[in-house]
Amino acid sequence: MHWYWIICGILMILMEFGMPGFVICFFGLSALITGGLVFVFPALTLVWQLLIFAIGGALLVIVSRWVAPGVFRGKVNRESLDIDGDDVAGGSCICREDIAPGLPGKVEFRGSLWRAESDKSIAAGENCVIEKRDNLTLTVRPSKGE
Repeated sequence: MHWYWIICGILMILMEFGMPGFVICFFGLSALITGGLVFVFPALTLVWQLLIFAIGGALLVIVSRWVAPGVFRGKVNRESLDIDGDDVAGGSCICREDIAPGLPGKVEFRGSLWRAESDKSIAAGENCVIEKRDNLTLTVRPSKGE
């Protein structure tokens, strides 16, 4: 029975590479610990094994987030992103997908693609100026008309 836990633990740790969030690996470690305990104590019932796995995984997640909170919360400098408010107005961007009145397209702004609308037609590759932002949609105008 211990091989099931060990294989499951290895698979969970490998799954972390495909689904980031850094939680699955702790349950993978808990499965490895459970497999080791089942190897040492083969008389452990399935109920005890499941309890060890569940409690061990939860404790590993809680303790790791307490010991290294910066790793899990991330450290984002909101000032450098500068896209939280309406301060993007006047910013420069590049049209990446044709925009026409009533037909939104895409623009590149600060390295990200944004949905964009305009009163005028703008061809892909042209420079644009942002007039305003509404959630994840930018209203833009061609920059050559300035």
